[in-house]
Amino acid sequence: MTSTQQDHIVLLVDTPFFENLPAWVTDNFTVTTGGYHDGQPSRNKLVIFEDGSYLEFFNWYDTPPSLDKENLPMRFWGPKPPGLIDFAITDTTHSAEESVGAVNECLSEGPEKDAGLGVQFGKPIAGSHKKADGVEIKWKVTRPEFSQGAKTPGAELFTNGRIDVPFFCHDVTPRTNRVPYKDEKKMTHPCGTVGIATCEILVPKHLHAEYARIYSKILGSSIQSATGQNSHTLDIGVPEGPVRSTVVVRAAETEHDVKRMQERGVGFSDLVIAIKPNGPGGEVRCQLGSTGIESTIWLETSKGE
Repeated sequence: MTSTQQDHIVLLVDTPFFENLPAWVTDNFTVTTGGYHDGQPSRNKLVIFEDGSYLEFFNWYDTPPSLDKENLPMRFWGPKPPGLIDFAITDTTHSAEESVGAVNECLSEGPEKDAGLGVQFGKPIAGSHKKADGVEIKWKVTRPEFSQGAKTPGAELFTNGRIDVPFFCHDVTPRTNRVPYKDEKKMTHPCGTVGIATCEILVPKHLHAEYARIYSKILGSSIQSATGQNSHTLDIGVPEGPVRSTVVVRAAETEHDVKRMQERGVGFSDLVIAIKPNGPGGEVRCQLGSTGIESTIWLETSKGE
């Protein structure tokens, strides 16, 4: 058990998608109005889960800020194409400053330090936005800062910028203001989802062990036995309830995996959303679609009674 928890998933979408959500979204999820971010031309809509985490549909409605705007941590998403691009973790038992200090200390330990991947975390940066009802929400974001380590993959595997590990998001105002997961209507969904089951991280095969090690340091979680020849699972908590979530670090072995990694970069590749079982039976996993963004999102029904 660790104090680190899933916070939210970032799904970058274009303006037509944002303003007219496709059927695969509206048929499966209850979508909650988000708000407009202060200081940059972006807005969001949320899918809030029973476990206190959420899926964020993030949209640039105008030109994204330049990468030199250091007070805007979301600027790193500017060059990215639509799709799953990032995810946030949190630690509700420590402040943003305490968390980044502890993680950086862990990343500095051992002979290989950060597994040779050139990862440390910067200082927390304040963020805010106003909801449609005028309520202001404040948080702090701590993003990874990358350097060229001894085992850092080549630039050709960081298409449109490097985002191969998650960032931290800490609430300043009450978390229920940012994530109203106590509202039963907002967290009840047609597909029966209750939360995030798994975030899959696609990495180069020859660096599989290094990425599993650095995720272990960041999440504060031990590396569990391989679920297959090419993957390792790490445990992570959720903000609400006894259910746990996982992060799976998976080596790119198939032609499809390698192509995807070359096109989108090393990092977050697939999201698995947990569904309540309706009855007896084994685990079932299915894609929300065969093409597009929806092909990277899976619904997984856990084993029933």
